Amino acid sequence: MINLRIILFFLGILITSLGIAMILPLGIEFIYSGVNKSNFLISTLLNLFIGTTLILAFNKEEKKVNIKDTILITTLSWPVMIILSSLPFYLDSNTNYFIDAIFEATSGLTTTGATIYQNVEYLSLGILIWRSLLQWLGGLGIIIFAIAIIPIFNIGGIKLFTQDWSEKSQHLHYRPKEIAKLLGSIYICFTLIILILLYISGLGFFDAFCHALTTVATGGFSTKSSSIGFYNNFFTEIIIVFGMLIASLPFTLYVSCFRKNFSIIHDSQVLLFLSLIMFFVLIVSIWIHFENNINIFLALRLSLFNSISVMTGTGYSTENFSNWGYFANTIFLIMMLVGGCSGSTTGGLKIFRIQILWAIVIKELKGIKSPRAINTINLKNINIDENVTNSVMIIFFCFILSIFFISSVFMYYEYDFITSISAALTSISVVGPGLGNIIGPEESFYNLPSILKLLLSFGMILGRLEFLAFLIILAPRFWSK
Repeated sequence: MINLRIILFFLGILITSLGIAMILPLGIEFIYSGVNKSNFLISTLLNLFIGTTLILAFNKEEKKVNIKDTILITTLSWPVMIILSSLPFYLDSNTNYFIDAIFEATSGLTTTGATIYQNVEYLSLGILIWRSLLQWLGGLGIIIFAIAIIPIFNIGGIKLFTQDWSEKSQHLHYRPKEIAKLLGSIYICFTLIILILLYISGLGFFDAFCHALTTVATGGFSTKSSSIGFYNNFFTEIIIVFGMLIASLPFTLYVSCFRKNFSIIHDSQVLLFLSLIMFFVLIVSIWIHFENNINIFLALRLSLFNSISVMTGTGYSTENFSNWGYFANTIFLIMMLVGGCSGSTTGGLKIFRIQILWAIVIKELKGIKSPRAINTINLKNINIDENVTNSVMIIFFCFILSIFFISSVFMYYEYDFITSISAALTSISVVGPGLGNIIGPEESFYNLPSILKLLLSFGMILGRLEFLAFLIILAPRFWSK
């Protein structure tokens, strides 16, 4: 049975947390620029008022949350948080329309990294830090959702990749409070490490802080319009590559390392992810070396950073990789679709689902060869049942259908193929910039019609929810008592 009181209470906690987070950009506006201090003051007070009102109105001693309540909290929190977090953008003079503010807030909280701003340098310090902070908060929420909440539903096979948290895997599944604290601590530690390293590399403290927040969240919002290419600093690029990679691995495996269980070294998902990264980096670097006549070492440097940025869904860039030719663009589209590991801040289909889909193909081929043989799917020494394989295939189908639908709408508005397909992929896989001359790495989404911005915003939310919660609430049985 759905408990509306509990749902509103937890939404109140989230809204209050958002209001508290706004205090940082509010303080920066008061100390430094002052351009948006009244805008952030209004937004902060409004969030705190709504959040505390919900907490006080619907608070009660017993707070038992069932699965239906959890799904509704998860689903409703995204539009609610997006609308409220978009207020500073809308009140800012650099944003003309409310849908632009919604798009920027959605891109921030979902850690997509697509932006409507054409000249980021014109933004106030408060807006810049708010963009980065939104991605950081979104990344933390995504990790907790993926590791502490989704496994409870046992949907999509994600339980298989949270087994290494401790010797007793059920600890991971049924102690979400403890998991949230551990994951939050690891997330903060990674952020501080990247911040210190970026500062040492030569970035100013403000830029280092903003990029540390968006790197660990694999978000990609930068304080410069030309992204990381602005700095032209190899040491900075290597640090960010390191940050993107560690944020793309399952955070549960880091917890295992602290418990002296170094399963991260031989985890099949991690090994496949890193192998694919190396393969794509080499292929792209060889291609741009011969096709674009770029020095092989520079080609490796450009391919290393931009390929990992696309694969992890971060969206940083050091070069306009849209100009690297059709083959390189095709590789980037594949990387957008694949994404990173489960239990990380990355988007895409996720490596573990690719593994399961491949295992399904192998099983069916064996069945054709030997119809009477009993073939099972085994992953991580665990037999995969039909419930898991069916849900993975449903999610894969939803990914492909959504990409087809969004790209078809873009083509209806007479956009070219590469713009249409990359816009669809970058929203559903929450990557960031698209490809081409309209929404490429050196461009923004500003000139798109409002209806397309709204469509992409919805696609980002679906991609972040991985269709799970959304599909569940559409089922009539969900609303039955």
